[in-house]
Amino acid sequence: MIQWVSADSEEDRENGVRFLCRNGEKLGVPYKWSTVMSSLSCSLNENGFMIALDDYGQVGGALAYTYGTGEDDYENRSRIEVHLLYIDKPFRGEKALVETIQALSSHVLALPQRIGEIGFYCVPAKGNRRLYGKCATIRNTKLHPCGILDFYTAAPESLRQYAVSRMAREKTERE
Repeated sequence: MIQWVSADSEEDRENGVRFLCRNGEKLGVPYKWSTVMSSLSCSLNENGFMIALDDYGQVGGALAYTYGTGEDDYENRSRIEVHLLYIDKPFRGEKALVETIQALSSHVLALPQRIGEIGFYCVPAKGNRRLYGKCATIRNTKLHPCGILDFYTAAPESLRQYAVSRMAREKTERE
């Protein structure tokens, strides 16, 4: 099990960045490492970096976001764009994704500024569309320097509600 926290301290940020560097070849992103590092730098500067800690306090996942989205050249700061999400293999699965969605949406809803929308890009694959279509709306599919990507958006409230209902349904099914 992992617990998502905002990487507010220098130690948490360092541990999260080291985790991503150790797993750089496994991130599964369609863009170059230099793009990952540039995006990560922006996320760190804007306090848009979260880490997932395992039961022993070790980093098992990382999530980076920035204010604004590429769709409007990052002008509208009432939106955020998730640039990177990586969960270590032992913690992966649909349950981990739902917990991540719940943690991110709760985090965003607690921010002092109102965030009306969370956006993210994804490779346009049937499995991705089926999975992310459960909680977000595909806005467009465009050719980018790294290839064709879908762009999804969702309101933080709707993401949180989706995660809470999924977690409740899974709990009911286990009982």
